[in-house]
Amino acid sequence: MQYVLTLLLINAFVLLLCGVLTLAGRLLRQAGRARLQINEQPREAECGQSLLNALAQQNVFLPAACGGKGTCGCCEVRVTEGGSPATTLEKLQLHADRLAALARLACQTKVRGDMKVEVAAALLGAGAYVATLESSEKVAADIRTLRFRLPEGKNLQFLPGQYMQIVFNQPWERVLRAYSISSSPAEKQSFSLDVQLVAGGLVSSHLHAMQPGDQIEVTGPFGDMTLSPQQHTSPLLLVAGGVGLAPLRSMVAALQATGFSAPVFLFHGARSRENLYNEEFFRTLARSCHNFHYFPALSRPMLEDGWTGPKGMIHQILAEKLPTLPAAGLLAFVCGPKPMMEAVSKVLVAGNLPSDRIFTDPFDF
Repeated sequence: MQYVLTLLLINAFVLLLCGVLTLAGRLLRQAGRARLQINEQPREAECGQSLLNALAQQNVFLPAACGGKGTCGCCEVRVTEGGSPATTLEKLQLHADRLAALARLACQTKVRGDMKVEVAAALLGAGAYVATLESSEKVAADIRTLRFRLPEGKNLQFLPGQYMQIVFNQPWERVLRAYSISSSPAEKQSFSLDVQLVAGGLVSSHLHAMQPGDQIEVTGPFGDMTLSPQQHTSPLLLVAGGVGLAPLRSMVAALQATGFSAPVFLFHGARSRENLYNEEFFRTLARSCHNFHYFPALSRPMLEDGWTGPKGMIHQILAEKLPTLPAAGLLAFVCGPKPMMEAVSKVLVAGNLPSDRIFTDPFDF
């Protein structure tokens, strides 16, 4: 009984402390509304919030692949008047010349008074949607492919390689998480995301628990690592680590529609076979299409995997195969954890592939 009472007292104290901190945050936050001019268009915003959230309330959705933590540098804007002083994170992400040119990160800039903001035209095409889950399929030990449908009359225009942001609203904050689109851009009214379950991950846990019919808010599309229609005729090297396969799946789907007019080489690294998803699909595609080549590799295969394929880190496998690939006009698209991407990029540069032909997209920040 004494043990239970102690636990209750501890929980009550924690709840009280959370309430006090929440109340203090509201009292200390600058109140009122401010004039927010966006690309010469007059708007209003509530003071005390981040510029990223203030812009979203005005239907200006910026990429924030890091979830607004200030570590991806994607939400860059120009603040020509007003705004809070540059934070340490902004000074790390933005070069001194960019800061001198009034560049700021919207997720780090607070609205504390009247502001004038300039947003690049390329960032104004994203929209906000309430998407409905159609299906959720377990494709690996910790990965699910979730297919969402947009509201009636809404279409999604995106390039293979782009991502959507999941908006997860909590009482005390608006959480953003970026997930690459894994479906074909030809599917205008629906899209799929490959979501890896992260231990303790707030949004990934919610997505894995969703049931068909459940809805969630999304914004996008965003992202610069894209495959344009003009690049379909170039030899392509696609290198993925784990769930970094998602945007490359979208590229392969787009290329299928054109008939693979040039060679495509897909390298996919995973820890064990239970983490190597869509393996059979790509093996079948490689057998049926002479221009598509599939190179899976496992870094830590288990005995029960019965794995007879390449073993090792994917950059090591790539280093062995790279000399046999066509060099003329080759374009490389790399997605996965940052260390993996850095290792792959070094292999490609050492193999004399120009850096302007290497496109990367890390999914961890």
